[in-house]
Amino acid sequence: MGAIEQPIRVKRDLDGLMLLDKPQGMSSNQALQRVKWLLRAKKAGHTGTLDPLSTGLLPICFGEATKFSRFQLEADKRYRVVGKFGEVSDTADREGTIVSTGVEPDLSKENVEAALIGLRGEIEQYPPRYSAIKVDGRRLCDYARDGIDVEIKPRLVRVSQFEVVDRNDLTILENQADQCLKFEISCSKGTYVRSLIADLGEKLGCGAHVVELVRIASGGFTLDQALTITEFEELAGSDQKLAQRLLPTDLLVTGLPKQQVSDADAVRLNMGQSVVLQQPDNSGMVALFLVDEFMGVGELVEGLLYPRRLLRQ
Repeated sequence: MGAIEQPIRVKRDLDGLMLLDKPQGMSSNQALQRVKWLLRAKKAGHTGTLDPLSTGLLPICFGEATKFSRFQLEADKRYRVVGKFGEVSDTADREGTIVSTGVEPDLSKENVEAALIGLRGEIEQYPPRYSAIKVDGRRLCDYARDGIDVEIKPRLVRVSQFEVVDRNDLTILENQADQCLKFEISCSKGTYVRSLIADLGEKLGCGAHVVELVRIASGGFTLDQALTITEFEELAGSDQKLAQRLLPTDLLVTGLPKQQVSDADAVRLNMGQSVVLQQPDNSGMVALFLVDEFMGVGELVEGLLYPRRLLRQ
């Protein structure tokens, strides 16, 4: 009996953006590959890694939109996180090994607020030992697993919000709620929320680690706009429904000033040539539009407009 031939999955060109509510236990790349397979997309990429423990908003770019993913990578993020105090984890989250316990946490409002003051604004932060940051071409987590100590350099990040929310609404670890607090954190790219919680635990003298982490916003996108994996599965069989949920590429660059160009300038830009703007409204990176049609991203320097990343014509 011959082998049963499997139907060929014909990949398709998709251009645009969709928002995924990443489930727990799945890496960002696993989630991306699942969505890419479901939608039969030729090209796709995500705009900001979430640990397997973490859930929440993961913007996914398709086709031409991948050219502009870095503008979301650089966007500020907002998280809701539950920290457990009185225990230190070697990974700074509940997936690691607890290496220190026994210190009774004082989580009074006054005590926590005093400790939070030094963790807001522009701060120097040490990334966790278990992270993907590379030192001499190798990830920190690989050094940690091999028991090798390496120098970890601090990085400058910005924390615009770090505050306690829902003190009386802890659905996780109900029997240990007196050791847990829920926070909302808004921060710049490259900020490790695990490190913020660990640093807060250190300031409180009791240690802490993350037990729940949800990304609730990225740039101008929010979690309530996102689809679950199950909803992506339902979209997979309907081109019409998929087209209705595919967001336009220019939403990735809403943080850039808009620059209108003429038909003649559009031709020159698409040929890779710069154009002269007599009265430019902006400087630096700009989002290019021909009337209402998004063309891509350019850069204005002293009245000259240079093409940087353009949509395929």
